[in-house]
Amino acid sequence: MQALFIIVVLLFIIVSALLVASVLLQEPKQSGLGDLGGGGGEFSTMGGVRGGLQRITVTLGIVWGLLAIALNLIPR
Repeated sequence: MQALFIIVVLLFIIVSALLVASVLLQEPKQSGLGDLGGGGGEFSTMGGVRGGLQRITVTLGIVWGLLAIALNLIPR
């Protein structure tokens, strides 16, 4: 079980670094709370590089959360 814990920790560190990089690569919208009212724009298109990067960020976030749960469930 010790080896499994080490593998999950290493994966957690790698996914954390990739998640930070994907968040930093995104361009800021600079619209603040004004976009909450349905101000279309780029958010509604979901295409191109921005949409792909957003999907990668969401996927990495989900994987990161699952790895965090796994770290708590695996006996040390």
